Amino acid sequence: MNELLKLIIGILLVFISVFVCGFLFSKCCQKDKVIKRKLVVPVLLIVLILCFGGVFLVLNFCQEKKAEIVQENAKQFDFKLPGEVEKRVVTKEEVEAKISKIEELATYLGEYTVSKSAEYSRYFLDNIHIPGTTNTINIKCDGVVKDGYDVNDITIKVNSESQKIYISLPTPEVLDNYIIWDSVECEELNNILNPIDFEQYQTLVNELEEKGLVKSENEGIYDAAEKNVKNVIKNFLSSFDEYEIVFM
Repeated sequence: MNELLKLIIGILLVFISVFVCGFLFSKCCQKDKVIKRKLVVPVLLIVLILCFGGVFLVLNFCQEKKAEIVQENAKQFDFKLPGEVEKRVVTKEEVEAKISKIEELATYLGEYTVSKSAEYSRYFLDNIHIPGTTNTINIKCDGVVKDGYDVNDITIKVNSESQKIYISLPTPEVLDNYIIWDSVECEELNNILNPIDFEQYQTLVNELEEKGLVKSENEGIYDAAEKNVKNVIKNFLSSFDEYEIVFM
């Protein structure tokens, strides 16, 4: 709208300058020569100012229109060679930056339920059992094994030509293994001649944790951890949708 107004004003100024020039010239012709000479300079100045203003507005309008057309054509026409395809180039650093954020997610929790009984007796000279001194502890409980990966040990290679991201995972490690104390069910047969002490409980708990770890390993906790971390990595690298993720 502003450009159109400029054009209209410019054209009007040109017409007005021509009209004023003709009108004043006709008036000058009716005056004497002295007055003609006095009026020539002001008339020319007025005409030149009006003409210059009008031409300036018209040219300005044309230049703006031309710039708009060029920009519009640049947007509409994006010339590409036959078979030309744009490919995103992914760097190793970009992939490492993504994977560095999965540290807490690169873990897996396995649960187990185990039970164990133990009997403790007193002995004379280390090999002679003293009758009536046996106590018994029977514990059943749930536990948790947490294993996972150190993301700093994950090896990454990027092939931009084949558009593949190669990822090599290290061996998963056990990060934690503990008994859930609220789940503990304990039966004990105490003996006044051989009272149960804390060390016996602690020894049995350690054995239960080892037994739970072996059970979890036999149930495939490491395979589950590997499957979990692969899914996490795929989700974190989903923005590189043109690349194939290959685990080695």
